[in-house]
Amino acid sequence: MLTIMFKKMRIKKRLTSSYILISAITSIAGILGCITMIVITNQYAYALKNYGFSQGDIGKALITFADCRSATRSIIGYTDKDVVAEALATHDKNKESFNTYIKELEEILTTDEETILYDRIKKELTNYWVTEYDILKLGNSSDESRSIEAQKRAVEELDPIYEQVHTDMSEFMDIYIERGNKLEMILEILKIVLIIVIIIVIVLSFVIAVKLGDRIAAGIAKPLGELSERLKTFAGGELSSPFPEVDSKDEVAEIVEEAKSMAMNLNLIIKDAERLLGEMANGNYAGHSTMEECYVGSFITLKEAMNQLNVQMNETLHLIDDAANQVSSGSGNLADAALSLSVGASNQAKSVEEIQVSIADLSEGVQKTAKNVELSYNQAKQYAKEADHSRLEMEFMVKAMERIDETSHKIENIISEIEDIAEETNLLSLNAAIEAARAGEEGKAFAVVAQQIRRLAEQSAQSAVVTRKLIEGSIQEIKEGNLVAKKAAMSIHSVVTGIKVIEETSKELSVISMKQADSMKQTKTRIKLISEVIQSNSATAGETSATSEELSAQAISMTELVNRFQLK
Repeated sequence: MLTIMFKKMRIKKRLTSSYILISAITSIAGILGCITMIVITNQYAYALKNYGFSQGDIGKALITFADCRSATRSIIGYTDKDVVAEALATHDKNKESFNTYIKELEEILTTDEETILYDRIKKELTNYWVTEYDILKLGNSSDESRSIEAQKRAVEELDPIYEQVHTDMSEFMDIYIERGNKLEMILEILKIVLIIVIIIVIVLSFVIAVKLGDRIAAGIAKPLGELSERLKTFAGGELSSPFPEVDSKDEVAEIVEEAKSMAMNLNLIIKDAERLLGEMANGNYAGHSTMEECYVGSFITLKEAMNQLNVQMNETLHLIDDAANQVSSGSGNLADAALSLSVGASNQAKSVEEIQVSIADLSEGVQKTAKNVELSYNQAKQYAKEADHSRLEMEFMVKAMERIDETSHKIENIISEIEDIAEETNLLSLNAAIEAARAGEEGKAFAVVAQQIRRLAEQSAQSAVVTRKLIEGSIQEIKEGNLVAKKAAMSIHSVVTGIKVIEETSKELSVISMKQADSMKQTKTRIKLISEVIQSNSATAGETSATSEELSAQAISMTELVNRFQLK
């Protein structure tokens, strides 16, 4: 009952109540000691008054009675008047004192036996005083015979009465001595009993104090010890084990309940963070926290960091996806332009072959030249149109490649931003790991989270580096294709100029037919140059087409890489 009552108390009240209880028991022992002292003191006072003092009065009465007898003997034994007078005065004084003592004895009579004995002594004393009076009257004389007669009567009559009074008074004293001894024994027994009771009370209070102390200490130390062991495992990362149960309603129970609440909240936060980071590690950036109300205090920073990482990765991957789409579109345009260039180069090659055939025919005979001047003029005019069209297409291809180059630079800048974000994420994870290391054992769980964030940042940085290298290769190839395309444009421009010259030459053939042989030599040389340029242009177009296909494949690969992530 007492234990149950203590369990419902606060620690302060429990200790106070225990001290009060022990003090009350100790006070009871003190009160019993005081009562014992009072009882023993009263009993000793009673014993002194009724037995000790009584024995003293009887003893003094016996001495006074003996002195009185001696004085009587002196009175009847001496003849000197002065001695007799002094003895008579002593006798009267002792008799008066003796009667006083006897009268005081009457006041302490308590039993019938004492009263009977006292009455008998009084009768004997009356007889003694009467006989003594007669003897003193007889012996108080200068007559020696009367003195001898008085001494004889004193021996025969007074001494027996004296002996009887002395015997009775000695018996009276023995009664008081016996009763005093009994009372002394009772007091000794009472003293021993009370001392034993006091010792028992003291021992009982000590035992109660020890048991109360043990129970109170156990009620505080045991749950605190169990809580300490649980907190050690809690600091080691064990969050799911149950906390000790406390059946009291004190501060220790409140501490255990607070620890349970803290562990539950921290477990929810870690599971939520583990789920979010796991989803992001698997490419899902569309998730969000379902336990935002649990992120309080310093955990708000962790929540904001994860949200910021999620937002930045979403934005970055969207930008990469847009850039990949633009590269894919640009590479498609580049492939179309390269195909058109290849077709034009093939047509030009055919035209050059026809020109070569025509020049061969012209070289067979000057006469056929005049007839074919008109045909050459028309063909030159057609070739000029086709060459001019090829020049325009080549310029369009050059502009498209410049746009692809600009887009590639933008992608390169985006990759730089991705690398910066990855570096910032890495620094953030490093700072989180440092803070977790400062927290010691309690920060191990956060160190794991920081390590996962850091690993994700390193993966993002590696992917960005690989993408940068691919884009830089594409940019370099685009630059080379751009240079080749410019050279092709210049060659086409030269072709156009040459064809125009052929057109003008065809007009002048009718006038300068005599100079046809020299012109044919120059034309043959230029046609050879045109053939080489066209062949180079055709090879460049093939390379451009291959580059555009590779760039398109890289764009598709980047798009597929982005599509692996689930974005908001």
